[in-house]
Amino acid sequence: MDRYADLNGDGRPEAVVTGSGTFCYGMAGTGFQLVSKQANGSWKLVAGEIGIPDFLKTKGAGGWPDLMIGGPGFCFPVQRWNGREYVLHRFEYEGKPCKPPR
Repeated sequence: MDRYADLNGDGRPEAVVTGSGTFCYGMAGTGFQLVSKQANGSWKLVAGEIGIPDFLKTKGAGGWPDLMIGGPGFCFPVQRWNGREYVLHRFEYEGKPCKPPR
């Protein structure tokens, strides 16, 4: 599920690197790191989580797509780029708002 694309429209690629296995990633079975190529050619870590990354059509600052972190269950966190980092923005399931179980 690794991905290499210009996610934010700045003309430079981003890469999603995934790992799998319940020993490292629990019931989600997957973890990922999102890195972005910088103007100087280096790569910068943008986000990293346990779960399955899903980039949505909705966008945050700088054209970065909202990022849903999937896994087991029926209500998933959606993070939005605020110009410095991805932060929790909402929860959703199948495109609809939801409240996670406590």
